[in-house]
Amino acid sequence: MYTLKHLKKITTATCIVLLICVLFYACKEKYLPVVKDINPNYLVVDGFINTGADSTIFKLSRTFKLESKAVTSPEKAAIVTIESDAGLKYPLPELALKAGTYATPALNLDQTKKYRLRIRTKDGKEYLSEFVESKVSPQLEISYDFRHGNLNIYTNTQDPTGNSRYYNYAYVETWQYQSKQTSLFKIENHEVKPRLFPQDDIHNCYHIVPSATINVASTAALTQDKVADNLIEEVAPTSEKVGIEYSILVTQTVLTRAGFDFYTTLKKNTESVGSIFDAQPSQLFGNIYCVTNPTDVIIGFISAGTTTQKRITLLAKNFPFFFSGNLTDSYCDNANDTLYISKGEVKRYLTDPVKSEYVPLDAISGPSGIIAYIATKLIDCADCRLKGGTNVMPSYWIH
Repeated sequence: MYTLKHLKKITTATCIVLLICVLFYACKEKYLPVVKDINPNYLVVDGFINTGADSTIFKLSRTFKLESKAVTSPEKAAIVTIESDAGLKYPLPELALKAGTYATPALNLDQTKKYRLRIRTKDGKEYLSEFVESKVSPQLEISYDFRHGNLNIYTNTQDPTGNSRYYNYAYVETWQYQSKQTSLFKIENHEVKPRLFPQDDIHNCYHIVPSATINVASTAALTQDKVADNLIEEVAPTSEKVGIEYSILVTQTVLTRAGFDFYTTLKKNTESVGSIFDAQPSQLFGNIYCVTNPTDVIIGFISAGTTTQKRITLLAKNFPFFFSGNLTDSYCDNANDTLYISKGEVKRYLTDPVKSEYVPLDAISGPSGIIAYIATKLIDCADCRLKGGTNVMPSYWIH
């Protein structure tokens, strides 16, 4: 029980606390840091000098502001050349249909020589990399399991000579997906015609997506130059990737110690920064510099050597889990967007090139033939290509 004296003390203390809070918030001002409006426009060099039996491809681009609406900023009309320490030169012409991409077919170069990259941009600047040794990639194997409820993909390799030690992995994933609805008819020359399968199939599509993360491995601390069960990809059972069929093509290259350090730092800077407990961004030093202006910053590391590749293709029916479907497509079940079109209304709803908003799905037949069509206004629910894939089945598909 509190006495009147106690209550007065509590009331006084409370008033003091409230007064401090009022003074604190009254003096609080919004801090708006000054952000420098700069556009560094750094040159980004992405590629690999393939000294073996595969193409050499380099992509040149420029950095741009985050708030920019640009998707990419390719560096066009550059002169790109590979040079050997024996004085030989190999030009990389720009691809006509891919701005900023420079490539040449298999060079089959001398593995005992060193190589570098020279770039002259259209503004007259010249960039040159250090000479790098050619690293031969050993054989590659791919394994997988379903630990922790996911589909896990691993790389495995071994170099008996012990000359590799530092590895880099890139991959391309392919998976099949389907539109929510199936279209058995198409509009051709202002007429409704049956689709010819498989060329007209817009129900089955394939996403082909390159890896977006950096995956490096090192055996420098091991007695054997052996990479075992190096995890490169995890696919959750809720992912569309494991709905029907899934394939992954993995490419392995061998790095120098400097190359490994570069990609490790790049990985930390781009993938592991988000809180004070993550690795903090650090200075990124590549092996290519600007000859005409040494203070220019270039992002990239030039490596040379051979590659080894391995593909595995898996059927979802053999997985220990079941993909329940893409819940984001539930709007495709909206009956209000499905229309029954009589033959007399075909021109109005289907074949009119200006007013038509429907895709024919199926037909309703009577004694004398087709009497009506079933169509949908939700075009992306019937045409899987509208979700970024292709309806051309890859040559390596097994289903």
